Amino acid sequence: MTRSGIGKRRTAALRDGGESYTQRRNEIIAAGAEVFRERGLEASSLRDVAAKLGTDRASLYYYVASKNELFQLVTQRAVEEVVVSAEAVAAEETDPVARLRKLVVTTVQKYEDHYPYMFVYIQEDMNRLGTDTLDEVWARTMVQLGHRFDEALLRVLKDGMDSGVFSIAHPRIALNSVIGAVNWTHRWFRPGRDLSGAEVGEHIATTLLNGLVAH
Repeated sequence: MTRSGIGKRRTAALRDGGESYTQRRNEIIAAGAEVFRERGLEASSLRDVAAKLGTDRASLYYYVASKNELFQLVTQRAVEEVVVSAEAVAAEETDPVARLRKLVVTTVQKYEDHYPYMFVYIQEDMNRLGTDTLDEVWARTMVQLGHRFDEALLRVLKDGMDSGVFSIAHPRIALNSVIGAVNWTHRWFRPGRDLSGAEVGEHIATTLLNGLVAH
């Protein structure tokens, strides 16, 4: 069967939304996430994903059109949930200390909930990946989601500065420090070990707040 023929079958299967098809597609997405986390996007291939599943590459085209589409499926849904959650916390009418703590804890919890999908996204530099590598609209959407997360966090930090709660000389440096601390968990945090995502988030938040809160 030609690639275009498989594409038509894939489109029809997605439209019909059969349970067995959806289940297998989710298995492929999960396997793709593992491969991307282990090897990175550029070094990975659908052949690697097929090997992870114990099947052949050709069978995957019934579920995904390409490696790039699989990467997009792996990451976008998880990132959107993290961003929406951060924006909701930033909009709460609580004090900046409580909001920053909750934002950090909630974000790490989401990383755990969407493991390893979020970590796949974090380890790839979206600004480095050109439009020749990924769908242009999708890549632009992901960059925009990153900016939305930054703005939510920056809102909390600036509220703390304006109220005198946070001692911050440069909000962008504080922003990147918080993001760096949270995102570095992709190098060492694994769900199911000693601490949960919420507990890790609490420890990170406490460490950050010890440096940010004015004394």
